[in-house]
Amino acid sequence: MPTLKEAVKPLIPRELWDKVPRSFDIIGSRSGAVAIIEIPPELEDYKFVIGEAIVKLNKHVKAVVRRIGAREGEFRLYRYEVLVPGPTEVIHKEDNYLIKVDPPTKAYFSPRDQGDREDIARQVMPGEVILYPPFAGVGPYAITILKRQSSVKLIIAIELNEYAYYYMLDNIKLNRLEGKVLPLLGDASRLMRLFCGVDRIILTLPLGAHRFLMQSLMCIKDGGIIHFYHLGTEENPYGEAEGLVRNYCGDLGYDCQVINRRIVRDYAPYVYKVRLDIRVGKF
Repeated sequence: MPTLKEAVKPLIPRELWDKVPRSFDIIGSRSGAVAIIEIPPELEDYKFVIGEAIVKLNKHVKAVVRRIGAREGEFRLYRYEVLVPGPTEVIHKEDNYLIKVDPPTKAYFSPRDQGDREDIARQVMPGEVILYPPFAGVGPYAITILKRQSSVKLIIAIELNEYAYYYMLDNIKLNRLEGKVLPLLGDASRLMRLFCGVDRIILTLPLGAHRFLMQSLMCIKDGGIIHFYHLGTEENPYGEAEGLVRNYCGDLGYDCQVINRRIVRDYAPYVYKVRLDIRVGKF
């Protein structure tokens, strides 16, 4: 199968060939998928050509949208432009589980985080109680964990976006995980305090997780693990994240050890989404 660049070469000027994106996300399955792509301004006049080429290359793709700008607003969603109209609600299959979502218009979801979800799931032990605020979204981390470690006692998943919350309810049913996930719709800053003493906390949004780090440190049990996400530069991927951890732990008098560091994926040119796994000692 030709690449996207090879498919559009006859349709755009030669001097723009190197501007054609090398990759894009496809969310969904063989029964229907949506493609999400970023197109540079130089290709503005050819954006619909690119959209149609994606559909021709991927027969299961029914809609193509162009991502514009950075995540914004209360729910940290991207803005999108429709290049090929079609249904955007899909059921995405990862490994042995399903994720129902409308990623361009209703709730954020990235297939590029699958490896990170699997990595955390491998660390979880039987009997754990896990707090998954404040960006549980449609529930992908909870579902991945429970499909790998079915002996988890409970995952408390908090989400503020009503659309994402209802998709999370659908995904719990789709994957037959009723009773293992407690989905909550509301403000995590108020709800987290009801669940202190948990074994593990997952703070997934790199642009906002630091606002919940202090509360997470107070809620985690002695010896518990916090997965803290942040952004880091190419020169020093973990520096700012580790500085935040040192400051907050120092203020509380906790002994916090970074037991693992991971570059999750590229976030922007020369900027990475990173994760620190922190073991918190309180006594």
